[in-house]
Parts: sequence; structure tokens; C-alpha cells
Amino acid sequence: HRLHPGPNRLEVVFPPSLEMCVDGRFMACSGGWDWAPYTNTHQADGARTFTKGIWRPVLLVSTPRGSASITYVVPQIFYKGTYPMAQLVDGKHGGFSVQVKVFLSTAVATTGKLTLNTSWGSSTSMAVSLPAGNSEHTLQTEAFAQDVKLWWPVGLGSQYLYDLKIQFLPDSADASPLETTRTVGFRYFALVTGNDTDPDYVAKAVTQEGTESHGMYFRVNGAVMWSRGANVIPMEELEGRLSAEAHRIMVRSAVAAGMNTLRVWGGGTFMMDEFYEECSRQGVIVYHDMQYAQDGHAPHATAVESQELRHQIRRLSSHPSIVIWDGCNECIVDMKKDTGIYASFVMTVVAEEDKSRAVWPSCPALGWKTGVQKLDSLPNGNPLTTVDPKFAKQLEVHGFYLHGTGFPAVNGAAKLENFSIPSIDVSQTPTGPAHENMFASEFGSVVMSSFESMSPTLAQEHWGLHASQPSDECVGGFAKKCKGPNVMAERNYPCDNIINRYFGEMPDSYFNTTGEAIFKKQLFQCMLGQALYLKSTIEHRRSVNELGCLVWQLNEIWPTGGWGSIEYGTPVPGQVIGGRWKPLQYLYSRSVFADIMATCDVMGACYVKNDSPFAFEGSCSISSLSFETGQISNLFVLDLRGSAALPAGAGTKKLFNVTYGVEATQHLVLAFCSSKAAAKTAVTAYGSADASNVVSFNEIALTTPEAMQLPEAQVSWKVADAPNADGSIDILLRSDKAAVYVTLTTLAQGRFSDNAFAMKAGEGRIQFIPFGRLDVELLRGSLRLEHLKMYQHINGNTELLE
Repeated sequence: HRLHPGPNRLEVVFPPSLEMCVDGRFMACSGGWDWAPYTNTHQADGARTFTKGIWRPVLLVSTPRGSASITYVVPQIFYKGTYPMAQLVDGKHGGFSVQVKVFLSTAVATTGKLTLNTSWGSSTSMAVSLPAGNSEHTLQTEAFAQDVKLWWPVGLGSQYLYDLKIQFLPDSADASPLETTRTVGFRYFALVTGNDTDPDYVAKAVTQEGTESHGMYFRVNGAVMWSRGANVIPMEELEGRLSAEAHRIMVRSAVAAGMNTLRVWGGGTFMMDEFYEECSRQGVIVYHDMQYAQDGHAPHATAVESQELRHQIRRLSSHPSIVIWDGCNECIVDMKKDTGIYASFVMTVVAEEDKSRAVWPSCPALGWKTGVQKLDSLPNGNPLTTVDPKFAKQLEVHGFYLHGTGFPAVNGAAKLENFSIPSIDVSQTPTGPAHENMFASEFGSVVMSSFESMSPTLAQEHWGLHASQPSDECVGGFAKKCKGPNVMAERNYPCDNIINRYFGEMPDSYFNTTGEAIFKKQLFQCMLGQALYLKSTIEHRRSVNELGCLVWQLNEIWPTGGWGSIEYGTPVPGQVIGGRWKPLQYLYSRSVFADIMATCDVMGACYVKNDSPFAFEGSCSISSLSFETGQISNLFVLDLRGSAALPAGAGTKKLFNVTYGVEATQHLVLAFCSSKAAAKTAVTAYGSADASNVVSFNEIALTTPEAMQLPEAQVSWKVADAPNADGSIDILLRSDKAAVYVTLTTLAQGRFSDNAFAMKAGEGRIQFIPFGRLDVELLRGSLRLEHLKMYQHINGNTELLE
């Protein structure tokens, strides 16, 4: 549209029925989910609504006469070498073809020169004739092996990034040139469903299409990776409060916890640019749903939806972190049913826009019949059709989910439902990509958040898991309708069953009592229960042949209950920007998501796992911490040096056995692995402070927290006078007796180097790592410390109810 002299008016006109306008194309979880607040407003089809309208910037772009505007720059990078069955090496691989599609817009026809310059030294240009309106032009160049270094997921290598500069120089002498840049990385990603460790299979599959039935795992630059991480939901229900820095910190927190993969869940939104930029800088790969989640948010194959999909794929095309596009969340794609639209429309549009990334029908999915290269799942130009669900083999799984029960609420059963605490149950089955395998892209446990996070949004008289109010009457299925005054009935799932299972059967008076002290204790128990449940679950999953392990979920959308390992991350009162770490996040970092990890079950059946693409040489030591004496005794050392070194993974497992000879209720087992050489990724566990090159430190409970016979330990802390050179600050700890699950919490913006850990009698230290500027006074003034003995029993003891 042309502007006329003087003021110009821009109007946004909404139709009488806004539903006609949006047609379900808004954040599916904005009206509620089982981790988000529910609303009482709905579309005609029943989908809940919350916010509708413009919440992202509206831009006016001025294009001078004789010039043009660059609307999109879409780099697509293709590996030129043969399919790699082993890890690629810089300078010795097949190089890459770089195709850059440039979309331009001009008010009147014009001509000029389009130029591509790259930071690795390659350049090309072409003369272009632009018609009035929109047009697209493709520039092509090469990136030879000797000119670029590979981009790797975190833990596998470095994240080298390169710039592309696009310039349009109009022929008109009166028009100014324009330019823009994009940042790219060079990597070859394959979504593998066949046994590509077999050369015969590779030779046969190189000309075939569709999905195999061997399993599902990822190769990056030829290296098989153990994909571990979490699912990401929107960081905010009130979209206008979204913070770019919060997204960056959330990604850094994922990396610090040992994650290398994040899945963008399909019931939310496409993320801010800063999220993808940080993933690319940190080496986090992104498994990306299109934003469809059924139930009022299914696709309709309209021109507007096509435009939406094309816009997002073009916008995000430069990020090397994004490796998979898939159609939707939990909508098994069947070509004979309505869900066939995800193949025939959604992913067909995606594949038209981006041929350089793997495509997948949905999450989870059964795979493709046609339309993708069999070896890597990249589009091959043929129609996308899925395998028949009746005859398909499961390659990817969602679940199991531990739901909260025991209190009438919008989610979960009002009646208390018991569950079995998962045992590690060390599997004897062989592991690795040569064996049939599975990818777990969702499983999890409900949880609340800390007192610091939850209390600002609750009246003080409601500081308790049951709010000290009459129970609501809640009816319905997954998302219930509750009638009554109870404010905690609206906070998604209860946590009663988790607390009862790990800490013993609690009387109703425990949950019904309110106050600062009792609420802190309830929340400590709830968060520790979630951490212990998922720790055991993942340790079992690592013993079987699962090469993908994505927990539901990473973050929270509001300061309350959910499924996350970090809290609500908007910097408002009580919250930490990017999300305060819950105990589970620290367990990920210490051992659960470490490349090299050893663990044992209660009977002493153990395994050590190498899920890195590098051989491991070192040792794993098993010891015990006596609660009575507060001292550590060595039990066993597994020598993994020389000929006993663990071969490269992912999926390398070695079984061994340990005789404990200790009373389960009076001891904690410690398993830590140390590298012979300087560790590529060292952990910062409190218990490993006196050891060197420690790559994982695992604290293994032989019984439930309820049954541990713990002494009355007195644990004190002191914040150091000055910060360290890296910006962190030491916190000195002292305990007169053994203490377990020692947990520190603060209002200061940041996290700790370790948390929810065991202490032997004596002194030690951890660090507080700030997110931004360190506020020492806030840290000192708000720091509090808890440990298990403080909250262990209430039967016959009224102290916890005070």
C-alpha cells in the first residue's frame, strides 16, 4: 500500500465474532491445561480461551521507490558427502551446499544486483529483475570442509557459527542499497529408524524412502547421540510479559543440567527468536512441533494457515539448533482419518519450505510410508504419507505420567490413588543403536513449586496444600469443573499421593493445616518426591535401550503446580528470571543426565553407562554414607582403564554387582565416576568436591525418605564476604551430623552449583551462581536451608503442624 502525504491511519478491525477471525489459531494452552490456569470462556467447539488479540509487534516497513524490502532470508544447508556411519572430522568431511532463498517486496518493478557474502570466504551474486509485489530468488554457494568447522550438540563438540550477509543494490542511482544478515551452522542431522550401524542396510536404504521399524534415534555429524532433555511449554500465559532474557536463561539452565535436546510442544506458540538463538549458541537441538493440538486447534488447510506455517519456517530457517519439524502434539496421523491433514497439508507445506531438515508426522509418531529419505528422514519431494497404524511398530512413546491424586481439584482424582515407587530394575538387555530401541519423548511427574514462588499469589490464610478451606465439588474428566471456595482446587493437580508414598501416610489435618512453616514443609516433600520418582525412572530407562529421553516438562507457565523441573520464570515478585531450579534439576545435573553414570538397585545390581560418542577411561567408585557416624566408607571400585575402558556410545553399558553389607535405613549409597584425563564435562556436586575429574556423582537411596533413620543434624551456612572471579559466591556449610537432601532456597536471581544433596559430618561449600548481577544482600537476607530430618515424620509428632 502506498502512503499519501500527511497523516496515514492504520486500523485493525475485528469481526463481530472474534472466533470467526482466529479459528483456533491462538495458543491452545491459553485457556488452561493440566499445568496452566483454566478459564471459563470457550469457543463454540469447546476449546477454552483466555487472550485473543495482537500481542506481538505490528511493523510498518517503508520501501523507497526504485528499491525493495527483504522480507525473508531462508538458508538451506545440505551435506554433500556420503552417509556418515562414524563421527565426522573437521577438514575431512564432504562439505556442504548452501542455498539461500531471498524473498523481496517492491511497490514498483525494479532491477538490481543481489549479493551473498559469507564469513567463511565464499560469495556469489546475480542480477535480478523484480516485478511489483513479492518475488523470490535463490543464491547458491559452497562450504568446503577446509573452510568451515562443524556445529555440534553440547557435549559432542563446539558450536561454530557463521554469518551470511545478503545485499540488494538497486540499479537506480537514487535508491539506497539494503542488506541483512543471518547466522548459520554446519551440521548433518539424521532421524534414524533403521539399523544404520549395518553397512548392508545403509547401502540398500540410500535409495529407499519411508520409515524403518528398528527404532528411533539421532545421528549428528555421524555421531549417535543420547538425546536427553525436556519438553518446553510457553514461559508465560500473559503473552505481553514474555521476556527475551528469561528465554536465554532457561536454555542455559537446560544445558547446565546436562540436557542436549528441547522439544517445543505443539499446544503453545512458536518461541521468541532469542530462544532459538540461545539454543544454537549453547548446542541444544530442538525437536519442534507445529502449533496444533487438536480439541479446537486442529488445522483447516486454509490460505491463512498456509501463510502462517510458511512464515514461521522461513523465520526460523537459519537456526542450526532446529533439527526436526513435526506436525502436532499427540495426534496419530492416519491417512484414512481426519488426522491425515497433518501429512497432506501441514507437513507438506513445511517440506515445501524446508528440505534441509528431518520431518516427522507428529509427536509421538509411527513414521512415514513415503515422502522422506529412509536414512535421515529428510523430505525427498514425493507425497508425504504415513504408515498404517494398524500394522506399524511403535518407535516413539509418551508416558508414563505420575498424576497427583487425593484432593478434589481441576486435575487428578479426588480419591487417593496409590502408586508403586519405581525401582531401577537394572535391565540385562543389550543397548546401543545396533539393537532395537525406543525414543521416549514424554513422561513425567506432577509437582508443586517452592514457597518463594507460590506464596506471593496466595493469601496468607491459604498457605497450605488444601488451603484450609472446604473442599470443592469437582466433576468431569481430564479438566474438571469445580464448584466451591477452595483456591488450591484451581492449582491443577494435588500432591497428596506423592507425599504419602515417600513420606508416609499423612492425616488429613496435615494437608488441611496452613501457615508459612507447614507450607514450606509440604512443598519440600512434594518437590523431593517428584525428584526421587523421576530419578529412579530415568535410571531404569537408561538401563534399557532408549536412545531418547525427554521429560515432561522443563518449565512452568505460572507460579504453582505443574510438571516442571524449573519454576515460573517471569521476573515478578517471588520468581527467578528464567526459572528457579527445583531439586529435580540439580539431580539431572549431578548424575541423571551425565554422559557417564553409574547406579545400583537396592540389591546391589549395578551398571555404568557411556552415552557419549567418546570412549571413557577412568573409574567408578561405590561407597556408603553412614547416617549414624556421618562418615563415608568405600565399598567397590570399577576400574575402567586400558583394555577395560568403556567403548564409545551412545548406549554402551557395563553390568557389575556390589555387596553393600549395610543397613538400608541407615545408609546412603554414593556412586561417582572419574575420568583418567581432564573431564570434558565435569560436575559440580557437593559430595565430589575433594575428587578430581568427576563426571557424575550419584546419591542412591536404598529406602524411602520416611524410613531413613537420620540423626538430628544441625546444618548452618554462611555467605562469603566477596564473590569469586567468575561472578559466583561461595556459601560455606557446616553440619555436626550426617544430613540428606540438604536444600537451599533464596529470592536472589540465580541458582546453586548443587542442591538437594547429602552431607557427611563436617564442612564444605557450594556456590551461588547469579543470573545477571549478584545481589549479595538479597542472597544473605532471603537464604534458607532445609534438610530431610526437619520434615521427616509427623505421626505422633505435632511439630510439623505448628
